[in-house]
Amino acid sequence: MSTIFTGKYWSIQNFVSGFSNNAYLITCNRTNNSVVIDTPANPLELIEARAKTNPTFILITHGHQDHLEGFEAVNIDDDPNVGIGEDDRSSLPTAAKFGIDVSTNQQLNAGDISLKAMATPGHTPGSTCYLLETPESLAAGERSHVFTGDTLFPGGPGKSSSNDALKQIISSLETHIFTLSDSTVVLPGHGEFTTINKSKAEFAVFKSKPFDTTMSGDVTWA
Repeated sequence: MSTIFTGKYWSIQNFVSGFSNNAYLITCNRTNNSVVIDTPANPLELIEARAKTNPTFILITHGHQDHLEGFEAVNIDDDPNVGIGEDDRSSLPTAAKFGIDVSTNQQLNAGDISLKAMATPGHTPGSTCYLLETPESLAAGERSHVFTGDTLFPGGPGKSSSNDALKQIISSLETHIFTLSDSTVVLPGHGEFTTINKSKAEFAVFKSKPFDTTMSGDVTWA
C-alpha cells in the first residue's frame, strides 16, 4: 500500500491485490468519509484501511471479474451505495444493490470528495471513469486525478475485443479523458500511474499513423 496523494481536502491510497489490480481508497480529511474504487481479490489491506474511515460508497470501473472478486468481502454490510456502469451491472452478485447513478456527468459527493462519472465504453460496455476534483481543490493548486480502470494505461488503451471496440475506446478517450487538464494524474486499474499530458503525447504518435481496421486486442500507442 502507498499513499498516492495527501492534500488539503482528501488523501488517495492505492492497494495492489488480485491479478495485480489497483484498488483505491479516497478519504475526506474533514469528515473521514471514504470512497472505494474497485474491489479485486484478497483486498485485506483495503478492508483494514477502510474500517478506519466512514465508508460512503463503492465505485466500480467495469465488470471484469478481476476488479470484482473482492466485492462481497469489501461490501460485507450489503450497502446499497454501489455504482457501476449500467451495462456492466450483471457482472456483480445478483443481490448487489445499486444506489449510485454513474451515468456521464453525475457528481458523486462524500464530504469534500467530489467525483464526476464519465461513461467510457469500449473495454466493456459499461466501463466508467471517475474524475476527482473540485473548484476548491483546483483553486488550492492541487492536481486532479482520474481513475480509468482498464480504459487507459500508460502507453495505450485497455484490451479491445474487436476493431469496433477499439474505435469505441478511442472515441471515449477523445471525448472524456484527453480533454482533461494536462497535469491530471491517471490512476489505472493495473500497473503504474501517468498523466494526461504524457498519454496525449503517446496517443498523438498513434493518431499520426493510418488506422488499421483489423487492429484490436492489446494495442499500444507507439
